[in-house]
Amino acid sequence: MLEFLSTTDVLGAFLFGVYQVLRIYVYILFIFILLSWTPLVNSKFYGYLRMICDPYLNLFKGKLIFSNMDFGTLFGIIILQVLVYFIGNSLI
Repeated sequence: MLEFLSTTDVLGAFLFGVYQVLRIYVYILFIFILLSWTPLVNSKFYGYLRMICDPYLNLFKGKLIFSNMDFGTLFGIIILQVLVYFIGNSLI
């Protein structure tokens, strides 16, 4: 017979999927930021990363500027890491 999943199983599977996607996204953000300091900025690969990362990072760009340095990107990554941490702890 077919057994139906309980709502906690479905929610747990959903949260695990969100956790994995956000974790991968954090790695993509780190790669994007590291490549921004190299000559690869003009490559097609970096263009694809820009299409993926800029919508999120633009939310924070220009928000935390101290002495001509923009810490908005760092703030965005910290917020994303905190979110990943709390989702990961809720799965335990």
